[in-house]
Amino acid sequence: MPRLFLLCLLVACGSGGGFPDARPIDAAPPKGTFTLDWAVSDANGNTVTCDQLGANVVSVVTHNRAVDGASTQVFNCSTLMGMSTGLDPGTYDLDFELDGSSVTLATSPSQHGIVIESDQNVRLAPLAFSVVATGAVALNLSTGRAGGNCAMAPGGGGITTQQITLTRNSDLACNPLVLTIGTGAGHPTPTTYTINCTTPMDAPCIENDQSLTATGVAADSYTIHIAAKQGAVTCWNNNDSIVVPPLGATLTRQLNLGFATAGCM
Repeated sequence: MPRLFLLCLLVACGSGGGFPDARPIDAAPPKGTFTLDWAVSDANGNTVTCDQLGANVVSVVTHNRAVDGASTQVFNCSTLMGMSTGLDPGTYDLDFELDGSSVTLATSPSQHGIVIESDQNVRLAPLAFSVVATGAVALNLSTGRAGGNCAMAPGGGGITTQQITLTRNSDLACNPLVLTIGTGAGHPTPTTYTINCTTPMDAPCIENDQSLTATGVAADSYTIHIAAKQGAVTCWNNNDSIVVPPLGATLTRQLNLGFATAGCM
């Protein structure tokens, strides 16, 4: 047998030389996507915004039936719509959550058997999130003085009366809330204070151990305005921003009153 022929058998001689080409690896099929949109409402079906609820994202847990485990797609809540990043073709089951910074606010019914195809986008059925969009407040006022808010100055705050208003930060609208002024030392009976931003009413001095409470407050961001007087002069004030949480949760907060020195003790 000719020597060249034997060499060709050993080294697989051919027109290109070298070894035969290996079979190419199959490329992964192109991915597909889904599009979704959502609406958010309170328990009475009224539309509420993501900002009111402190809702940050809509999370979609995607489970490809052909694969163990799941992955999560995340969308900005306030956009009210979105398109997923690419998913491998397959049949998916999808679960939906409306999430705040540290809490799940609501879920929407799962959607099953969603077919994702290569280079195709599928639109999901619209999502509806229903949230208990009210909370409660428990506030205390403090001058920071050892004698409290109402005792004569300078040991105490010397406050004789105060006015309270509450405005929504998104549009500066007044919230005509009814606050319950709780009991405290020297104040054995609870009373109420109705907020009126146009004509604020004067309330007797509220001591630092008396809580201001209210329930069923619309979840949102507000600014509370407090003007506390020594006689006819406004000597203490507060303009804190407060956020009332949803899901019936309670905001508990001490409001520190700032002192205006002119004409005050």
